[in-house]
Amino acid sequence: MPPTDAPAFRHDPRKAVLELRKPTDSTFRWDDEPVVCGHRHFTHPRKDGQQVSVPVCATPVAVAPLGAVFATYDGRVRLFDSSLEKLYWERRLDNAVYASPVVDPARQAVVVATTSGLVRSLDLRGRTRWSANVDAPVYATPTTVPGTDVLVIAAFGSRCVGLSLDTGAKVFDRELPRPWHAQWGGSAAHRDPYASPATLDTADVAVACAEHVVCLTPEGTQRWCRDLGASVRASLVAVHSEGALVVVTVDGRCTFLDSRTGQERGAVVLGGKVVGSPALSGTVLAVGTQDGVGFGIDVRTHEVCWRVPGAAPRDHSSYTVTPSGDFAVTTARGNVVGLGRDGRFLWETSQLLGLPGHDPALDITPVVAPDGNMYCGSYSGMAYRFRFRPRQDPT
Repeated sequence: MPPTDAPAFRHDPRKAVLELRKPTDSTFRWDDEPVVCGHRHFTHPRKDGQQVSVPVCATPVAVAPLGAVFATYDGRVRLFDSSLEKLYWERRLDNAVYASPVVDPARQAVVVATTSGLVRSLDLRGRTRWSANVDAPVYATPTTVPGTDVLVIAAFGSRCVGLSLDTGAKVFDRELPRPWHAQWGGSAAHRDPYASPATLDTADVAVACAEHVVCLTPEGTQRWCRDLGASVRASLVAVHSEGALVVVTVDGRCTFLDSRTGQERGAVVLGGKVVGSPALSGTVLAVGTQDGVGFGIDVRTHEVCWRVPGAAPRDHSSYTVTPSGDFAVTTARGNVVGLGRDGRFLWETSQLLGLPGHDPALDITPVVAPDGNMYCGSYSGMAYRFRFRPRQDPT
């Protein structure tokens, strides 16, 4: 079995939240609507003096209770305090950042990958611990194998690379299956894999590329390979308690595979295209189709336990999980919606701040930290800090 801190899905808080200390003074009303308590607009000056917005494409890392690390599409990485008013440090990388940064709790560091293939580990003072280059664009959020300290990166051009979290040294570098249309001159054949890998209960890693899922050891040796027959754009979900892997293909088929053999255990047909990534809370998998419908699936019985219109991830974003075990998702409306594990509507954010020329729509997956803060951003260059209401101690 992997360590209990092994991440299971794309925006698992175990990859997106770095806890410097546990909250001790209060708990929060996770089922109440969080409100904006801080915001910042990222811009870049043009030669003519005009300011242009810099998109926030990557989900930030919450450093609780210090603040948050935001990586933007101009290649800048910044650590702010929780109000987003104080900038602790800023570093410039060589290219745009699209893949979400990943935490390295053992070394209290954050690992950031760019669309050029540069991968850098930064400590909380902004100092470079190591730099590496995988020589291919990185758009999929990496995963970690905590027991072996390996960072697994799925890169465009059908590549998978393993790096040491301690030193950045290359552990393995191997090719993955190419899309079927590559041999026919498919114009986007090089833009794969797009899905993020997942750490399995076996301490192996599952990587989706094209129409296939490949299971690799932390050393890069292939254990099994499965052809799903349709493209995989949504990120993989490991169900550690069941020894299973969930793969959702673009044809709306949600397939449960045995994590040790790759054999199919069951499937659910959702009836719509899926490119947004699922998340897991307890025994419930949240997954949504492009027509906006969110589904809750019991990972033990493979049955749909709820269906909620308007609760699917926006474009290629993802579900995530709050400290209370509820789901949070940025929907097509551009707001974050909270859903209980039973599919019950809990809350929906508002970013209407009365700012001139302000586009309030959010575009990326939020991250929710146990200190009561939620951070999110938009392609229009806005970063937000939302605050959950503290629950007063009745004593």
